[in-house]
Amino acid sequence: MDYSEITNRVTSFLIDMAQNHAFWVYVVIYLSCVVENLFPPFPGDAVIFVGAFLAGTGKIYLPLVFIMTFLGSMSGALLLYALGKRGIRKLFIFHTGIFFNDQQLKKIENWFVKYGEKVLLFSRFIVGVRSGIALAAGVGKVDLRKMIVYTSVSVLLWNGLLTAIATVLKENYHSAYKFLATYNSIVLLLLAAVIVYWLIKLAGKKMKRGSE
Repeated sequence: MDYSEITNRVTSFLIDMAQNHAFWVYVVIYLSCVVENLFPPFPGDAVIFVGAFLAGTGKIYLPLVFIMTFLGSMSGALLLYALGKRGIRKLFIFHTGIFFNDQQLKKIENWFVKYGEKVLLFSRFIVGVRSGIALAAGVGKVDLRKMIVYTSVSVLLWNGLLTAIATVLKENYHSAYKFLATYNSIVLLLLAAVIVYWLIKLAGKKMKRGSE
């Protein structure tokens, strides 16, 4: 089952549910935004499109849809942050040297001190790694207040953009899916290019050290 098929099934499910069980649509929207953080292949952004579309038809209430998407996205991000800070970080420390040594953990912390605010501010716009950013923020011991503030702004901007697009396109939500698919492809290609560049640079440094 590919992404488009999953998206179509979720869309049909929500549209059918909205006919008689509008309350549960809000619950599904909230849970979808949580799950999308924990399991990135899940089409959480597509659910936001459908929620906004259904609100445009008068079946559900748009402000409540937006609130549910915000709460769901924040819940998922903070769960990952807590997992990174309370679980994964302790695992790394307990098994020092197997995953990261103390020096490498310190580098992660310093990196977030230097770039953390900007990364968190744009985290929702970086598909594919937004979950990893929340986890890394926990491992890097980012201050909880900063995590909440900057992630909240990012969620409000991204979810607001998706809601606005879906509201403008109305029942032509399939065009919104195409926009999202194109955007995701571009971002993932850019990320792949950055990773390749970083690996080449890292390999070059190792070769240089080996020749000295």
